[in-house]
Amino acid sequence: METCIFCDNSLTSDTKPEHILLNALGGRKTTTRAVCSECNGAFGSSIDDEIAQQVIVLRNMLHLNSGSGRAPPMLKNIEAGSDVLNLTNDGRPELVAKPFTIRKLEDGRFDLEIKVKSPDEAAKYIPHIAAQLGCTNQQVLEILSSGTGTLTERKPDTVHHNLSFGGALALRSVAKSSLVLWILAAGTTDVKSPSYDDVRHFVLHGDEAFNKACIRLDSRHLPQADELKRRFGRFFNLIYVKSDDAGRIIAHFTLYNIISWQIVLAEAGGIPNTRIALVSNPLDPAIWSDSIAEDIDIDFAWLDGPDHDLVRARERLDATMRHYFETETPRELHRIADDVFAGYGIVSEDEPISDPELLNKIICDISRRIASHALNLPHVENLTGAEVVARLKDALSKPD
Repeated sequence: METCIFCDNSLTSDTKPEHILLNALGGRKTTTRAVCSECNGAFGSSIDDEIAQQVIVLRNMLHLNSGSGRAPPMLKNIEAGSDVLNLTNDGRPELVAKPFTIRKLEDGRFDLEIKVKSPDEAAKYIPHIAAQLGCTNQQVLEILSSGTGTLTERKPDTVHHNLSFGGALALRSVAKSSLVLWILAAGTTDVKSPSYDDVRHFVLHGDEAFNKACIRLDSRHLPQADELKRRFGRFFNLIYVKSDDAGRIIAHFTLYNIISWQIVLAEAGGIPNTRIALVSNPLDPAIWSDSIAEDIDIDFAWLDGPDHDLVRARERLDATMRHYFETETPRELHRIADDVFAGYGIVSEDEPISDPELLNKIICDISRRIASHALNLPHVENLTGAEVVARLKDALSKPD
């Protein structure tokens, strides 16, 4: 019976499947031939979690789901100038602020201020406001009808993120993923041999000497990067492992086609002249392959000659940022158009507009909103109390 490559626990039909490429990175390929459930759990809460945390910002920006289809995490309490924002799991900013405040005045009156992102959200707080004021929902609406409202849409100030990849814990996860993939080609018995003692020790316990001697940053472009991008998207993840005549085994781990590492899994003594690879498309995790090495043969000498250059590394990161702006701008313009149409009671793109005057108003409103957005100017719409209440009543009338 096969045993775990990191301990002597048996691998059985009850063994929890190990993701070779992490689920958080969009990986779907799993195996029960490498890691026992106990080690799987320990890695998941430590070294695997470290690399998952390092890519949260990119996943949020690029809308990258996990391999199991889970949306990217929300980024909470992000400072943007004087504002504090949450970035939802689709990358949209939400202002972090109290939804409403009630301030009592000396003459027995009070000020009521509501800060929300939409009438639908405001409607949810009407019962809470009524409870604090000791009145009914209808009385709250009557109070609001005597006030005024302002709809303000503006870009948040620049949000700064510190992106950091690698480090001892994350690289232990990278080495583990590479070693687990290699098992599918070499088998558990081979990987438990003394040739792999150093890398297995590094994964389990960390080893600064191994880190310095056997892991290298590599900012070179893969020899067949264009083909990989064509088939698996511009942000492909790739684990490529190959051995030479002497059984020297090199792994090349590419993260989002932004940063790569070379890991020496064995100096010698492994199964010779073998290769295996796993590639995935984080933009669409359903697109992946564990047979890509049959199509792409990367020269061993290239794998064994890593080189890191800060200029090249920055170019790859800049390409990622360009993609972000290229995709986010159309999404934002589409949202503005939808918002304007909704303001005129048009909820379907296919709904015909036969009134030329109405169509002209819609076009003018969209143009003004887009111009304000492009010039980074706030779009402000002042509402009377009656208009505020009308929008709230529409929201309150919607089914939950």
